[in-house]
Amino acid sequence: MEERRWSSPLHPSVHIDHLDANHDDAPLRFRKIDNIVGLASPRGLASRALIAKELHAVSSDEPVSFVEAEGHPSWRKAMEEEMASIEENRTWSLVDLPHGRRAIGLKWVYKVKRDENGAVAKYKARLVVKGYAQRQGIDYDEVFAPVARLDTVRLLIALAAHEGWEVHHMDVKSAFLNGDLKEEVYVEQPAGFISTGNEHKVFKLKKALYGLHQAPRAWNAKLDETLLSFRFRRSPRNMPSTPGGMGRRS
Repeated sequence: MEERRWSSPLHPSVHIDHLDANHDDAPLRFRKIDNIVGLASPRGLASRALIAKELHAVSSDEPVSFVEAEGHPSWRKAMEEEMASIEENRTWSLVDLPHGRRAIGLKWVYKVKRDENGAVAKYKARLVVKGYAQRQGIDYDEVFAPVARLDTVRLLIALAAHEGWEVHHMDVKSAFLNGDLKEEVYVEQPAGFISTGNEHKVFKLKKALYGLHQAPRAWNAKLDETLLSFRFRRSPRNMPSTPGGMGRRS
């Protein structure tokens, strides 16, 4: 295999007419990889290690752990907003862990939301359950939840356009937090928000959190119940085909 020496897409010996990039007649510069990150290590030795100043080009705006985020005011505020939303929704209660039960861990997930110009519009922190630690039959049972088919959405939009109907779109903030849980699920207190004097206690979930296996099903059951209470009717063609939950998609 030929050793890669040039960082530019083409070797300088290639005629300019063969370049497919529009360079607006600006002078072309060809640079070797060594000109960018320094001289390579001799053959047979370990590859060169990048130093700190060389990593700024690939650094991310989104922390990968709570340790990275806790010192940043914007991320701290985002976590506080997430906790306030959870508390306001009465998602859990602080209890002692029952004998023989295991608390599932939580983790923070961070996301920078940007506007159409690429500027930071919002710092979003979400508390997520480590669902991979759940045990089927103990922490959850059925997980099936219906989803909308794109064909159905297209049909409704086409029908609305044909009939001249208004189309309304609704977004439920932190939708999964509204699903009621039937199972007993315990989670650890989240990093940065451990109750002083109650460090040994855990949260018993009353409602779902993102990351739980049964979260989609719990949210769908809550949405279904709410829509029916407002006298909406379910299409008979989209009813689940079996009591066990395996049904056709709406």
